[in-house]
Amino acid sequence: MWGRVVEIMTAVWLAASPFIFGVQSDVTILWGDFSIALSIAALAGLSYWRPTRHAHLLTLLVAVGLVLWGRFANTPAPPAHQNHIVIGLFLMMIAIIPNDASMPPRVWQVPPPK
Repeated sequence: MWGRVVEIMTAVWLAASPFIFGVQSDVTILWGDFSIALSIAALAGLSYWRPTRHAHLLTLLVAVGLVLWGRFANTPAPPAHQNHIVIGLFLMMIAIIPNDASMPPRVWQVPPPK
């Protein structure tokens, strides 16, 4: 489940980034980053519950949206939008990691037949 923890940490960074990049006066970026960060954290949190264990895969859609927003919002992209592109690409890598990636293979977990 370490991938979900990294997604939540990335959501915290995204929520803090408008203040770090000094664009908190731009309401679109501020509330856009807050809402996207909340959705990333919610999807990562839902992945801890067994019936919705694949919810983290929806983070791929959010990540693609971040990359597109960062690339096509302004040309050339200011640092805040470059941050969106990097976060989106990073989330694409992390979102495909399975929840049980740190567990040994299932074959190793089953005791051998006697």
